[in-house]
Amino acid sequence: MSIPPECKRLIEVDFPIAAVSARAAREKESRSGHIPKVHIWPAARPTVSCRAVLIGLLLPDPADPSCPRPFKEEAQRILSDMYHKGPTTDSELRKALLDLIVDLADSEQSGDETSLRKAQALVRATHRDETPLVVDPFAGGGSIPLEALRLGCETFASDLNPVACLILKVILDDIQHEGPKLAEELVRITKEIGALAEKTLRQYYPHDPDGAIPICYIWARTVLCEAPNCGAEIPLVGSFWLSTKSGQQWALRPIADRAGDQVPRIRFEVFQPTQDDEVPDGTIARAKATCLACRTVLPPERVRAQLAAQQGGADVEFNREGQRVGGARLLAVVTLVEGEIGRRYRLPTERDYEAVWKAKRRVEKVEKEVLPNGLSPVPDEPMPPIGTLGFRVQRYGMLKWGDLFTVRQKVALHSFASVLQNFPMPARHRDLMALVFDKMVDMNADLCIWQSHALIPAHMMSRWAVPMAWDFAETVPIAGGSGSLDIGVKRTLEGLPFVRGASGRAIVQLGDAAAQPPGWSSGSMVYRPPILRCNPLCRPLGLFLRVAQAHASRTPTHPGSLRLLQFPDAQDAGGGAGRDKRVRGPPEGQSVLRTGHGEGLCRRPSRPK
Repeated sequence: MSIPPECKRLIEVDFPIAAVSARAAREKESRSGHIPKVHIWPAARPTVSCRAVLIGLLLPDPADPSCPRPFKEEAQRILSDMYHKGPTTDSELRKALLDLIVDLADSEQSGDETSLRKAQALVRATHRDETPLVVDPFAGGGSIPLEALRLGCETFASDLNPVACLILKVILDDIQHEGPKLAEELVRITKEIGALAEKTLRQYYPHDPDGAIPICYIWARTVLCEAPNCGAEIPLVGSFWLSTKSGQQWALRPIADRAGDQVPRIRFEVFQPTQDDEVPDGTIARAKATCLACRTVLPPERVRAQLAAQQGGADVEFNREGQRVGGARLLAVVTLVEGEIGRRYRLPTERDYEAVWKAKRRVEKVEKEVLPNGLSPVPDEPMPPIGTLGFRVQRYGMLKWGDLFTVRQKVALHSFASVLQNFPMPARHRDLMALVFDKMVDMNADLCIWQSHALIPAHMMSRWAVPMAWDFAETVPIAGGSGSLDIGVKRTLEGLPFVRGASGRAIVQLGDAAAQPPGWSSGSMVYRPPILRCNPLCRPLGLFLRVAQAHASRTPTHPGSLRLLQFPDAQDAGGGAGRDKRVRGPPEGQSVLRTGHGEGLCRRPSRPK
């Protein structure tokens, strides 16, 4: 039995949109049941709304004259407990189906066996001849194909971005076929990998002499004041607050020292403010820098010019003896002391700069190496051109992907990538660890800002863009806090219960939606996001993670059978759109978008081989 072509689907007649929307909003706010717990992806669809819409698309309207009689009889039997005697009329049956959709839309009930079994039984009753196939050629993070699998369908998911395909493979295949010991195995692997990496990296993140453990370094890019008779160094700081938590307020106080005709020197002290107005304003706003010594304002074009000469200004400039002479300035170090509650904040010392000097010399050697896949261990590919939507850092001299990381971050990520590649583990575990590594990369970049209210760094892609950060937080990836492999695995494991429970068969393919295999002449339906235009803001994350994954791989074949794709803007429908093209994007991309969506709507998919 199948749905006659003239019979309307349930969603075409009625749909509990208010109830489903409320539950979808609650899922987004609480981030429960959210696929981004496993891996972030732009425009992640709430799983509850995908689940509700799919069931509405897969079932016929029982009140339609063309609705098959066997389906109505079977549906009445399945939903008999919703009424005293079960739904007896077509309108009651329709209401019962809509009530089931609302129940399924509850994120707390995503694993409810009763509601899920009813939905699966209804899908089987509708499609008795063959299991329905749901095709999503714009699968992205995988919410739609995952919910299709939960409903007992087979799914074909594809995407143009290889990182999205790795996410799809992990969520739709790897996690579904792994047993309950997956969490234990990942924790064990993480501990062993962390111990191996720490042996190499401990010298670059030394403990304090009093036993305190640094967990984060707060840096500021610097420029020089160009006012006559000044020339003071201006640390570019958005806010001098270190902690705004009640009862734990800490901040930095800048002090300008003048000695005769010498250049003013800026020093800092850490203090506990009793009132907010005790903390001075930052030195940078709208790319205009204010000198702390003479209060002269440096215009944006001069700030950009000076930072461009430093390739973004995130690295320290040393002389031959290893003494700092310019570049990034360390403002404060956040530490933890065993047995104490809360964080400590201290000023930097020569030992802190000495560790960075060691990392700088190490990077100089690493950059000369060549990986088996022909790439450099440090990403040296050029970033998109100036003006690309979502990218703001090129005007400040950050022209290569490697410029998004400090020298110490390059050393740390290179060490973890080497250990991950050489560590023996099953292929499916390796795919999951590749996603965890993405979390590390996102938190270990020189564009991560310090959140004084949460006392942790913010990940770089919090706005799905690559914005400029004047002051930034450098995490310690071997300290077990934010940006470490341990926290990355912990976040991933939190998301596993919400993506399990799929029973169907999934096929994941890397491909262009406008060039899918011919023969989509049979099957159930094509389901894709009903967007009217491309969203170029999704591109920065895809490019950033794709480059990171390619350099993390030490073999010609990428983990998960993925490879780095260098496709033109015409193939990436959102590619290359600048500020003046943010609405439509490039004409070539719009043509590809129309082709992909137009063909997807007019075809019914066949089962891909």
